[in-house]
Amino acid sequence: MTQFDQDIRLISISSGTYQATISDTWKVNVGPNGGYIGAILLNGMLSELGGDQQTRSITVHFLSASVPGTALLKVDVEKKGRTLSTLTARLTQQNKTIAIAVATFASSRKAPRFRNFEMPLAPRPDQIPPARRMNPGMPGHAAFRDHYDQRLAIGPVPPNTSTTARVGGWTRFRQARKFDDLAVLAISDSWFPGLLIKELPDPVHAPTVDHTVHFLAPLPRRHMKRDDFLLVEFTTDVAQDGYLVENGRIWAPDGTLLAESRQLAIILPRD
Repeated sequence: MTQFDQDIRLISISSGTYQATISDTWKVNVGPNGGYIGAILLNGMLSELGGDQQTRSITVHFLSASVPGTALLKVDVEKKGRTLSTLTARLTQQNKTIAIAVATFASSRKAPRFRNFEMPLAPRPDQIPPARRMNPGMPGHAAFRDHYDQRLAIGPVPPNTSTTARVGGWTRFRQARKFDDLAVLAISDSWFPGLLIKELPDPVHAPTVDHTVHFLAPLPRRHMKRDDFLLVEFTTDVAQDGYLVENGRIWAPDGTLLAESRQLAIILPRD
């Protein structure tokens, strides 16, 4: 069992109710990383649903920061159909709601295929020098990123800046693990925000309000190895009225688009 699997592990209390343990190794600035919390919620929904339907969409709303320790997860099956099911989940701690989520699970369908964009061009992971690999001395590093091997291939290396808020690169878990929907959800919220390299008058940070991931390929991929890298790209094209929208794409090494993400975040001054 990898550290990630251990940290999202659930203990069944009764039908639809689980105990989780929030780990202190996934800390950002205040509280744990949202992708990690989302993986706990999704793990509970997958456990409750069973069967072979794929995760197609999950939206997580973050209400309060949690603290290390036990938490209660309640999962409800809103609809369980032959080809499509919808579940909701609520994570609470110390009588306070930490996060709520709604997810849809569905079988693959035969339908027309198209994509009007290509995988970004990037040097291979082994071509990226150590200076472009996330480490504790690099701006944008947070404690939870020690779980990942992140190699910057899109956008400048902080503290360098750009006129656009576009970042990304190759990523994988440091402890090799299959790339299933739990892993892709966690990875979708694991990179530093594009605002970190955007030319702005003052430094800011952006805590997430809600985070959505749409899964566009069956997971895990048959031909992917556990020590492969995924290519991620995150772009913020609009910041307005104190909020921003960040869009992300996650690619398999062979160019398959695995998932797209979208999140709303608050723009706050960085102390």
